[in-house]
Amino acid sequence: MEIKGKILYGQHFKLFQEDNHVLLQFYAYFTGDEALCKHYDIDVNKGLFLSGKTGVGKTVHMKLVRQFLGYKDRFRMKACQQLSLEYMDQGSPVLMNFGRNYVDYVDHNTITTSYCFDDLGTEDEVKHFGTQTNAMGQVILMRYELFLSRNVLTHFTSNLTADQIEQHYGERVRSRLRQMCNWIQYTTESTDKRK
Repeated sequence: MEIKGKILYGQHFKLFQEDNHVLLQFYAYFTGDEALCKHYDIDVNKGLFLSGKTGVGKTVHMKLVRQFLGYKDRFRMKACQQLSLEYMDQGSPVLMNFGRNYVDYVDHNTITTSYCFDDLGTEDEVKHFGTQTNAMGQVILMRYELFLSRNVLTHFTSNLTADQIEQHYGERVRSRLRQMCNWIQYTTESTDKRK
């Protein structure tokens, strides 16, 4: 990962010892190592939810790990704030695109796309022609249905804790996220790498 990080982000890039527990959980999850998955209580049939302070490396780690996945397994990255702005501009087709990938309208046999929604909680409730909605809350509820019916995985990064998720999106969304994702928490020792 460090070599790939230097290629993507420059020679100054390095992995930090303080994040080893997160990187080991990544290794367990993406390789399917049964002993490590059991040790960390990781279910490979769920997505990942990375939670930690600003700058600890959540987004970078997710972008790096995608480089090691085959094309079929590679998830796409989407910033939550960008998705909300697109909803403001285009309306419900944005929700359908990321929430259901048009699977109901095109082909029931279509393999839907896995996503990592980056920086959950940074977006605001937005309006499209007077209709105010929490776009990411709606997308999560729709992705939950994809998870149940088609085993489509969804990953998230966020600065929010589980309690803050509930305050921001409600108990329903928090409950569904718990069922959809393995929660990986960066420790308080994880520092802001942007300093």
